[in-house]
Amino acid sequence: MSTQRKRTVLWLSAGGVVTFLALVGWWLHGADQEMDGKAPTACGEAVRFLHATPPPETARNKKCTRGQWQTTWYNIHFQTSRTEAEAWLRSTYPDARVNSDCVNADLCARPAAPADGTDNGNADYLSVGIRFEEHDSAHVHVSGGTSD
Repeated sequence: MSTQRKRTVLWLSAGGVVTFLALVGWWLHGADQEMDGKAPTACGEAVRFLHATPPPETARNKKCTRGQWQTTWYNIHFQTSRTEAEAWLRSTYPDARVNSDCVNADLCARPAAPADGTDNGNADYLSVGIRFEEHDSAHVHVSGGTSD
């Protein structure tokens, strides 16, 4: 085998190894995001899973994520005015008891997931927290998951 051919084989082999390692790293990054609950997802999917209504039209900084390991969980984050945030919470989960004695929020609720007797793949544990921010703004965080 000529020297030029050996170099070509070496460079092609090295390129193949680097490509393989990059793909494995990309796959591991995605798996890590899934396990940490930071994998981006469509907000429509998160809304359905969490038995919620879409955030208000005026909501800003909408972000939806999901995670999965032994259970599945979703998160919805958005910002809106304080009055809209509270109105959204009360209309989305009308039977939930809204509490102001919260650890990481100014208002919180633990709505009961609808019990329809079927395993429809939606959340059976829900949590809503509203943290008041400056200038009549509020950050809403809805999370929920399955218990099995």
